Amino acid sequence: MSEDTEVDVEVHEAVTYATRDAGELGLDLFVPAVDDPPLVVYVHGGGWVAETRDNVPEPERYAAEWECAIASVSYRLAAIPDALEDGVEFAIDPANDTPRGVFPDQFVDVKAAIRWLRANADEYGYDATAVAAWGASAGGHLALLAGVVDDVEALAGDAFSEADLEKAVAPDESGAVQAVVDWYGVADLTLVPDDPTNPASLLIGGPKSEHEAAFAQASPVTHVSVETPPVLCMHGREDTVVPIEHSRVLFDALDEAGVDAALYELHDRNHVWVTGGVEEIESERVAMELLTAAPTPAQSITETVHLEDGGSATSLIDGTPPAGPDAIERFLERTLE
Repeated sequence: MSEDTEVDVEVHEAVTYATRDAGELGLDLFVPAVDDPPLVVYVHGGGWVAETRDNVPEPERYAAEWECAIASVSYRLAAIPDALEDGVEFAIDPANDTPRGVFPDQFVDVKAAIRWLRANADEYGYDATAVAAWGASAGGHLALLAGVVDDVEALAGDAFSEADLEKAVAPDESGAVQAVVDWYGVADLTLVPDDPTNPASLLIGGPKSEHEAAFAQASPVTHVSVETPPVLCMHGREDTVVPIEHSRVLFDALDEAGVDAALYELHDRNHVWVTGGVEEIESERVAMELLTAAPTPAQSITETVHLEDGGSATSLIDGTPPAGPDAIERFLERTLE
């Protein structure tokens, strides 16, 4: 990826990738004018119930700087039942017309978007042989799940049926990804409170005590294996929305499975990189600015790289820059090469 050069970016907005009973799902695609750029699929946060694919950090800028195509994708949001509306901490924006559904609909949609993007790579001009998923918060959960479960139908089991996981979009394409960038994502749903108003309960369709198998099966940490692609995690130690324990549990599981991974812990940062309480959160659109604002936030960086006998170590993040776009760029260079 080049330095100190301006790269034009072709923007394709509101491209429909799937039509569900609840409505159409779209994506916005940002393709830099370079030969065969790799692809990054961004999955927005919002507690699985709020926000849209516009909730993404400056995709046109980072498509140019990283020389990666970036696709920000919509997925069916969870609904808030009328009986619970008064107890839920955030309300649904009536202007948000994103279709809604119950898990695993959200996972099915993210995997469908990945397959659609692979099927249409030649038309839009990017290389989808290697794909990274990048997500934040609830989107981090879905990006991680896309990383640890290659085929959407592999999630079938006691909690979810194969009918729940139908591949209606580009079924012959692979939904696997080759790298994951996770910002403060929910890695283990079994850690969340047993509360029907908790966003995870809205996602699954009921509280943990009534859906234990679904909470476990929908947790990325459940599916970590030696086949899991490299993962870059960034998480604030003071996160009061998604406690940092999620990333620590995930990192330990990745290490034990022999998966290359890096974990950035930002010492004084809350959710979406704010330094105060959650009332300061604006959106992921400004998250990178908060992450890179001077002075550099205090942070600890842990990396695990696994070698075969006779092999040599190569860091996932060359030079180990602070958390931010440089670290993500170097991770993508290493994993999507």
